[in-house]
Amino acid sequence: MRFNKKDYIKLENTLIKAYREKEKPQVSEQWEMSVMQRIRSLGALPFKTSPFELFEQFGWRFAPAACIVIALLTFWIVKLDFIPEDEMARLSIEQPIEASYVEMPGQ
Repeated sequence: MRFNKKDYIKLENTLIKAYREKEKPQVSEQWEMSVMQRIRSLGALPFKTSPFELFEQFGWRFAPAACIVIALLTFWIVKLDFIPEDEMARLSIEQPIEASYVEMPGQ
């Protein structure tokens, strides 16, 4: 069975009207009060945490500090001076005899 658009809209409007005119159940005020009192007496649901949830909570708390530490270490490594090692290598290649006097003690 196929409906054209006009019949479909008419059927839809009829069903909407029938749903809205449906009789609502009548309940007494006393019943509503007793139901709400029962709901309040139940209290909150028990709260259970898993170890993973605890780790997640602390992980997000320490994430900003970890990012700052990573940034500081990156800055320190970039600023670390590698030139003395390069100078030592160049000096030992260009002047091998004099480089022996410049070598670091203990090596």
